[in-house]
Amino acid sequence: MTLEYFHPLIADWFRGRFASPTPAQLQGWPAIAAGRHALVAAPTGSGKTLAAFLVCLDRLVRAGLAGELPAGTDVVYVSPLKALSNDIQKNLLGPLGEIRELAAARGLALPAIRVGVRTGDTLAGERRRQAKEPPHILITTPESLYVLLTSESGRAGLAGVRTVIVDEIHALAGNKRGSHLALSLERLETLVGGRHGGRPHRDQGVPDPPGLGVPDPPGLGVADSPGLGVPDPPGLGVPDP
Repeated sequence: MTLEYFHPLIADWFRGRFASPTPAQLQGWPAIAAGRHALVAAPTGSGKTLAAFLVCLDRLVRAGLAGELPAGTDVVYVSPLKALSNDIQKNLLGPLGEIRELAAARGLALPAIRVGVRTGDTLAGERRRQAKEPPHILITTPESLYVLLTSESGRAGLAGVRTVIVDEIHALAGNKRGSHLALSLERLETLVGGRHGGRPHRDQGVPDPPGLGVPDPPGLGVADSPGLGVPDPPGLGVPDP
């Protein structure tokens, strides 16, 4: 899949920033665009973040230009590392700002695509704001995702999720955090499928040794790298980290 697939705003922004797509991106984009699960494993610097996110950004940009941005969250990015979550937010806000400037220069009204972080460090005021106006792209941890799924407002905001990206999946795959995350992802899939009918799509990914994400039928997905975690038996309560 080449850049011709993407909206001209996305394709032109990418060409202005990078010489060409990386192998991880060229191989990851088709699977994610088709709504299939995808696992991207590639060395640091291989463009795994954009391999996971660019199809999602393209979808949101197209929706924004058509005046159809969703009211709730469309993409969930899960990382086992809170510090990495903050880095991802910065790495998304920059490109989104540049794409919006490019749209304005072409006379296109592109609404802001909201990006929010929810971890144990998120202040109460920001949590309330996110409950009233969920970010289109939510960056969170396995534990905070679990907490969101236990609240009515959290479930309402997540009911329209289409892609889940799990980063550093290798760090979660063999432990209780990974088991806990797996359970949360099943709950999210059930939530999305129950609201929209049918099974939601999932996007999974894992970076470095980790990579990038995988989509199911239109529901959720996981990408870049971290490991996933799932709780023990479905009874544990896990607080925000």
